[in-house]
Amino acid sequence: MTIRRRRFELSVFGTDRHRLLVGEDIGNESSPDLFLCLPGLLETRKSFEEFIAHIAPHARIMTIDWCGRGDSDRLEAAHDYRMSTYLADLSPVYAHAMGAISSLPANAGGSGTSQHSRRPRIHVVGTSMGGLLAVALASHKPRHLGTLILNDIGPYLPWSGVFSLMAGIASAKVENMVNPAEQNEIDLAGRLGVDPALLRAVRQPSHLDLPHENRFSGVDFSSSFAAATAPMLLLRGKGSDIINDSVVQRIFELHPLTRIHECSTSGHPVAYGADVCGAIMRFVAAH
Repeated sequence: MTIRRRRFELSVFGTDRHRLLVGEDIGNESSPDLFLCLPGLLETRKSFEEFIAHIAPHARIMTIDWCGRGDSDRLEAAHDYRMSTYLADLSPVYAHAMGAISSLPANAGGSGTSQHSRRPRIHVVGTSMGGLLAVALASHKPRHLGTLILNDIGPYLPWSGVFSLMAGIASAKVENMVNPAEQNEIDLAGRLGVDPALLRAVRQPSHLDLPHENRFSGVDFSSSFAAATAPMLLLRGKGSDIINDSVVQRIFELHPLTRIHECSTSGHPVAYGADVCGAIMRFVAAH
């Protein structure tokens, strides 16, 4: 089966110039369900290829590259890379998704289901950092928002998980050293498809500038999670350092109806295999 794929570009205004965000519109244009896929910290839209293979035959998908990743424009300075910038960029991306489904009729899904279940909806799928941005977006209750699918991210980041992520970036750099005195950031950035400056920026405290509280147990985003009332599905990797039992308990305190899909073979993040994508489609159908 040939899957429809169309690249799109959105112009956003940066600190001193316009720049482009690049994404793809994929799959069934007549589907009432549009999945807006948000990559993780050092990921590009290519990280959703497995998701696309399973979901695109049944629904519509939009993916994006955050600034400094993939085909999207880089920022002028490393310190401009911060999560508030990505959240601001997400606004025109979500507006573009709303425009894509606004012309669909309320019964776009066809016969056999209720009109409510067939109304056009946007389901935001966020991997790790993309999940935090999805929740921040949902806290403002945008139109057409259906559900949130969070890939191994919760209301707070345990310090052990934060250190593990940073150690992962550092070890990747060490493996790509030109010599014992020089780390080849350009080579690693090229392999990841990101701006070399981003590798430095994401390790700075200023990068994490969404509303949060630093607690003894970790970095707490409960205020955003409490404000986001959309149905949530949490994909949990059994070997993850990010989602532990305390995080699961906290998300149930904030959202008692949250559904958990645990992946025994995954760490952080969860791979979008057939079992995971099946769980996502069942969750969306149930809501």
